[in-house]
Amino acid sequence: MQWKYEGDITKPVLTAKEHIESSYSDTTTLKLPNTAILFFMHSGVEYFVEKYNCQLILKKLPRFLQGGPVYQLNENICFLDGGRGAPQAVDTVETLSVLGVKTILSVGMFGAFGSEVDIGDIIVPAKAFVEEGTSLHYYNSIEYAEPDERIKEIAVSLASGKSLPIVSTDGVYRQTFYKEQLWREKGAVGVDMETSAVLSVSKYLGIKAVSILMASDKHPENSIAPKWTWNMTHEMRYKLFEKAKMIAEAIEQNGL
Repeated sequence: MQWKYEGDITKPVLTAKEHIESSYSDTTTLKLPNTAILFFMHSGVEYFVEKYNCQLILKKLPRFLQGGPVYQLNENICFLDGGRGAPQAVDTVETLSVLGVKTILSVGMFGAFGSEVDIGDIIVPAKAFVEEGTSLHYYNSIEYAEPDERIKEIAVSLASGKSLPIVSTDGVYRQTFYKEQLWREKGAVGVDMETSAVLSVSKYLGIKAVSILMASDKHPENSIAPKWTWNMTHEMRYKLFEKAKMIAEAIEQNGL
């Protein structure tokens, strides 16, 4: 099914800019820092606020789907919860674009199903195969999305991570053993819900974006293998959050 049509030159019924203007009577001073860290997992925002005594700069992000607070890490970096799933992630990216954000660091978790990664490993996806529907409203056809190459190099060097492909999907309960084998054959090592949409729509909007993900669990390869279990600890989360801070600061220091 095709959802974006080459001959469609009509305007959207609602844009992020119009939605922001419906929430704020004066938008002239509503501007966010150049770089935004988006947490697609719980406790990232709380960790930064508590440890680094960060300032609240926006009580509620005026996105369409349940906006939350935005905090300032330093003059050029803000951070917030990006939501859950591709639609809310893209809602966030569209909103941030209108508010002046030029670079996005997406931070989250993935379920690993490849032999190249273990629980607690951090990866910087080299590409994210699109199995979510939101990207298909922006591109006539898209197999995978890729990060900005320059900030990807920074992320890989500082995350001590691997640059490997993943899959992003909307179908939480449709990750069958058959499909995960097909994903492995494409080179993918894990699955999340947001990365491909963040990367594809950021590129569409002219925003530089990269993702860092930690393997929170490892999927069985067949129905007789040991069952899936949740293995992420608080210490693992904190390690990922600190890596995100280092990467965001390096991006800014390099003028990206």
